[in-house]
Amino acid sequence: MIWARLLHVLIAPPLGPFIISLISNSIPFVSLPYLLAIIGYATYYKDPLAKVAIIASSALGATLGKLIIYSVGRALTLKVSEHTKENIELFRKLASKSLFIAIFVFAALPLPDDVLYLPTGMVKYSLPAYFIAVLMGKLVLTSITVFYGSLFAQELEGVNSYVIPAMVLVTLVIAYYILNINWAKVVDEHITHGLKGSVKALLSEIRNVTVYISSRIKTLILKQRSKLESTKY
Repeated sequence: MIWARLLHVLIAPPLGPFIISLISNSIPFVSLPYLLAIIGYATYYKDPLAKVAIIASSALGATLGKLIIYSVGRALTLKVSEHTKENIELFRKLASKSLFIAIFVFAALPLPDDVLYLPTGMVKYSLPAYFIAVLMGKLVLTSITVFYGSLFAQELEGVNSYVIPAMVLVTLVIAYYILNINWAKVVDEHITHGLKGSVKALLSEIRNVTVYISSRIKTLILKQRSKLESTKY
């Protein structure tokens, strides 16, 4: 009985989402799909206060996990060559004014953010500023995730046959865009040309992905047509 209660405390909010998010975000370059667990929590717990607890605990756990990534970056500076240290110092000077926004954006989107956070630790970026930027971004990300999970739960209860497939399709499309956008180019433009440059780069990347998707769809349609025509004769 005691073990069952202890297990419930460990799994239920706020401790459950906190532990899952902390572990998933503390392993460099191994991004575990913890957001799926957060969607599950949002689907199961209907109470608004429970949802707030899920958002806050998950965001805090993810942020503390990224502090570990930051610390790994700081530790790596002790073992790099002098040439690498010069490059790190150059990166620090270039990114000093724009790095906060880049950290926030990477935290607010389901991106492979360790590629940015490790160098951030290596340049010894302000720890309080890093913590605030990551926490703000993770709050945005988990809020959207919990909202999405809650909406999904409502549709399940209503048994609406067309909304759920539509939500899945939209999710897949958004995920495809996120995975295929060259975020390194967007961040580089933000560092060198500011917000205006990063927005232009992002719009250009979205356009490139859209063109690629359109070309693939056209190719598939033409293949299907040729198959149908070949079966006629």
